Amino acid sequence: MPIESKNRIWLFIIVGWIAFYYSWLVVWPTDAMIRTTGGNIISLFGTFLPVIWIADSFKYAQTERNKRYWQLLLLASISYLLAEFSWTFANSFLPGESNSPGIYDIFYIGSGICYFLAFAWRIFTYAKKSFILKFMFDILVILSVSLTFSWYYLLGPIVTQTSDSLLASVLVALFYLVGDIVLILCVSIFYFGGEYFYQKKAVYYIISAICIQVFSIGLYFFEITQASYFSGSWFDPLFILPVLLIGYTALLEKECDMQEVTELSDTDVISTSIARLVLPYALVVILFVFMINHSSGLDVISIGSGISIILVILRQFIVLFENQNLVKQYYDKAEELELSEERYRSLFEYHPDSVFSLDLKGKIQSMNPVGLSLLGTDQNSLIGSPITDYIDKQQLKTAKENMAKITEGWINSHEFTFKTYHGKNLWIHMTHIPILVKSKLVGSFGIGRDITEHKLDQERIHFYAYHDHLTGLANRRSFENNLQETIMHSEVDGTSFAILFLDLDKFKEINDLYGHAVGDEILVSIAIRIREFIEEDDFAARLGGDEFTILIKNISAYLVSAKIQSLRELLSEPHIIDKYTLICTASIGFAYYPIDGTTATELLSRADNAMYRVKRNAQQYK
Repeated sequence: MPIESKNRIWLFIIVGWIAFYYSWLVVWPTDAMIRTTGGNIISLFGTFLPVIWIADSFKYAQTERNKRYWQLLLLASISYLLAEFSWTFANSFLPGESNSPGIYDIFYIGSGICYFLAFAWRIFTYAKKSFILKFMFDILVILSVSLTFSWYYLLGPIVTQTSDSLLASVLVALFYLVGDIVLILCVSIFYFGGEYFYQKKAVYYIISAICIQVFSIGLYFFEITQASYFSGSWFDPLFILPVLLIGYTALLEKECDMQEVTELSDTDVISTSIARLVLPYALVVILFVFMINHSSGLDVISIGSGISIILVILRQFIVLFENQNLVKQYYDKAEELELSEERYRSLFEYHPDSVFSLDLKGKIQSMNPVGLSLLGTDQNSLIGSPITDYIDKQQLKTAKENMAKITEGWINSHEFTFKTYHGKNLWIHMTHIPILVKSKLVGSFGIGRDITEHKLDQERIHFYAYHDHLTGLANRRSFENNLQETIMHSEVDGTSFAILFLDLDKFKEINDLYGHAVGDEILVSIAIRIREFIEEDDFAARLGGDEFTILIKNISAYLVSAKIQSLRELLSEPHIIDKYTLICTASIGFAYYPIDGTTATELLSRADNAMYRVKRNAQQYK
């Protein structure tokens, strides 16, 4: 079951438990013993649930500050449980002592102190000092005024009129009330900035719990002073409701798996309400009016003091509103800057190519994840190192010339070989863009695209434009170009060369009998032997089908026949293809430059004709 559904069920149980408590009080309106005993037992079991919830959160809290917060709340809930147990025991077995201060009051007071410490810990560990100071001054004003009026209208008359027998109970109740006023301080901070300390829903439940607590303690204080309180009163269920609601927040924090809430920075409180600004000053004015009203008379000093206070407050309002406007303008600019930075960061971090920044000395200042992955290193190892450290030494001169153009503010693109951290060479197409700050060049951005595969494709295309796909030997186009260049050099140098023209004997029969795959393997094997045969300056090619040519440079005419015989013997050796042992001989004709011709056409034609004569003679001989 999803945790949200479980939490909703627990909330219904809390509501049902309070409703059951009220139902119990309604069902037993006259039987004081059953009503009180049952109510006490309901309270006791009701306060046991928050102990379980909070203990679970304390157990699984991941950070020290969260762990301490749940520890204090756990102590508060356990103290409240012990207070309820003590109260139930005193109410059931010591009825004469239940209305007097007892050990249960120590646990109740301890519970309140622990709640306050938990909230204070949350505030002081998540909020900045400036945030706390601003609210502390506002709350101190509120507390000062509220305590003044409370003492004048409520506490003073009650204390002076209360008998000595009830004075202890009144003082304990008074402590509860003052404690609740202190908790209002926490409520105020949570109200104005609670989303920075808790989840939004948790804030509402905490504020509701403390407000219910203040309301119920106020009623209790009033009835204690009137000596009219009895266990089982209509507001008794309200005593355990705050404990249940605060315990319920432990379940809510699990709902979002929120081990860490966002810290409140000095710049987060912008939208300060008019009510919060006006409230402390309005209370000061009310207190001053109250002072004038209860003084012996209206005199010049009182009037002057009042006018001065009002002017100071008005001036403070003007300053506050001006500051608010300035702060709003500042935050608008800060937000624009932050958005701009986020756009830049998104472009930088998520660009599909490698992106890096250089200073004017060519040292790397930053690089995006794609670039780091391409280089095979991390940011710390890379920062501060010159970009030239990763460029192939043969291309350093060109790279430095391009770097010089960058320092002049040019947008420049070039290609070079880049060496990764692990020694692998990559082809990079690099575009450099100058970084200008206030029209001053401070560095450059580099956008590098890995074009290694593209370069390899180009090399393959170029290779196969001049080479045979099957054997890897040069093709007809390449052979004719090389032959033409050799003729030109021979005309200048006066050197000679021979062209051998080969045609495989009975290749068609092998191809038809064993299949094209075996025929292709024969051609590859022939090509390998031709490569073994030729010298470094010689040139071999496959013209097509089963025809091959070899250009032998710097050879005397009388040595050509011996060379051909050596080649014929090499090619006549058996070929082992798969499970077959095959023999494929070759008919070889030749032409000699310049005796047999001085052009490529003449030489190829003479060699071709010579090869066919050899082939016919061999067939006639057989």
